[in-house]
Amino acid sequence: MSGGGKPRRRRRWPWALVAVAALVAVVGLIRRGAGGEKALDAALITKVKRGELEIAVIETGKVQPREKVEVKSKVAGQVDKVFVVEGEHVKKGQLLLRIDPTDFRRDVARGEADVAHAAADLAQAKNGLEYAQLTLDRREKGLAERGVAQIDVDVALADLKSKQVAVATAEAALASIKVVLSAAEDRLRYTLIDSPIDGTVIQRGIEPGEVVTPGVQATFEGKALLTVADLSTLIVKADLNQIDVAKVKLGQSVTLTLDALPGKKYEAKITKIAPASTTPKGKDVDVFPVEATLSVADEAIKPGMTADVRVHIETRPKVLSLPIEAVVKEGGKSTVTKVIAAAGGKQKTEKADVQAGARNDREVEITSGLNEGDEVLIKPGSASENEYKM
Repeated sequence: MSGGGKPRRRRRWPWALVAVAALVAVVGLIRRGAGGEKALDAALITKVKRGELEIAVIETGKVQPREKVEVKSKVAGQVDKVFVVEGEHVKKGQLLLRIDPTDFRRDVARGEADVAHAAADLAQAKNGLEYAQLTLDRREKGLAERGVAQIDVDVALADLKSKQVAVATAEAALASIKVVLSAAEDRLRYTLIDSPIDGTVIQRGIEPGEVVTPGVQATFEGKALLTVADLSTLIVKADLNQIDVAKVKLGQSVTLTLDALPGKKYEAKITKIAPASTTPKGKDVDVFPVEATLSVADEAIKPGMTADVRVHIETRPKVLSLPIEAVVKEGGKSTVTKVIAAAGGKQKTEKADVQAGARNDREVEITSGLNEGDEVLIKPGSASENEYKM
């Protein structure tokens, strides 16, 4: 080889150092995992606190007027004129719309003519009855004086009975025709549709020229002609499950919050609880509808808005509690991950059995197993941004 020197040997020790460092790192990780000495995230540590625990039932409901009437027609016909618009305040008995009365007026006129004709027939029948009675009286007197034969009296009596039947028939015919006339007059009156209550027109589903049909449907499309609601008293309807409804009683206070009106809270009272469950359309789970009446009406609240309904059940004073995320229920037992001090000022965790009591949507009561001030690890972490804010 050139230069006559010995060949160089490659140095292998840097690779050995890398392998040793990796082994040390793995051992360190294993030791930290086994010993529970890994640093804990302070944001996931909470303390057992003592204070008031409010028990509440929370559900989503919908705002509705307590009294709402869908205005429908009792007669079929074409709408002649609509006198109100959506949002208009109306009084009970105020004219809302009119159906073309032409055909109905014609029916009334025809009925009046029939009544007049039947009344004339009745008057004629009564005149015939009076004459038949007079004839009978005369013949009976003549029979007593031997100037009239018995057969003449019998003929007069038969004629009287016939005239009595004619009068009864005419009276019945007149009464029947009067009923027909009265029905025609009712139909004519029904062409003028009034408001059934004091309230506000919240929906208008008809326009002049459209045809309405009576009965269950208001129009051929099944829409109500108009909907009038009393907005002075609003309610919120919510469906509760069988566990929650057992806690709710009439008169309990309710707090309402609406997504449409952020930052505002409204007070209400439970005013109706369903006596039996119902099954909502399209669902398989039975629910119990309840109603809460708002204490004060607010024009900003509109029917149809959704509301978070918080029914206040009770408040337990001076109890120990933890966030619900800190308590895990497994196998019928409630456990927590308790944080305790370790050597060197570090922290470690251990499982601890606890006895859980009442709970709400955020906290759970701890009746035994922990003391005030004990630190517990939240698993999973608390999604505070999604918590119910009061």
